[in-house]
Formats: sequence, C-alpha cells, structure tokens
Amino acid sequence: MPCRKVTIEKVEEKRKEMINLAAIYGLTSLLTVQASQELDTLLNALTSKRDSEHYPLQKAYRYF
Repeated sequence: MPCRKVTIEKVEEKRKEMINLAAIYGLTSLLTVQASQELDTLLNALTSKRDSEHYPLQKAYRYF
C-alpha cells in the first residue's frame, strides 16, 4: 500500500469496500482477504499515529 496520510474516512471507505466484496464474492475470496489485509494495515497505521500523538501527554501525566 502506498504511503499516504491515514484518516478515519479512508479506514471507513476500505471497510465498506471489504464488506461489499464479501457480499459479492464471499468471505474467503482472494479479493475480500486482500481488502481485509489492507484494512488491517490502515488500522495499524492509524493506531500508531494516534499513539505517537498521545505519547508526550502520557509522559507528562504519568506522575499524576
């Protein structure tokens, strides 16, 4: 997957694509599995982004 800014909207778009592919081709089709893997990649990137944005706050508030 090309490197691009990950947003909740892109995650939602990929989720809808995966659901549509599953409805048409089935849960075990190669297209559905590939879309699922791409969704996982987007979710992981989004989670990493959020963790890195919140890390300074966690560090600052860990003594409270």
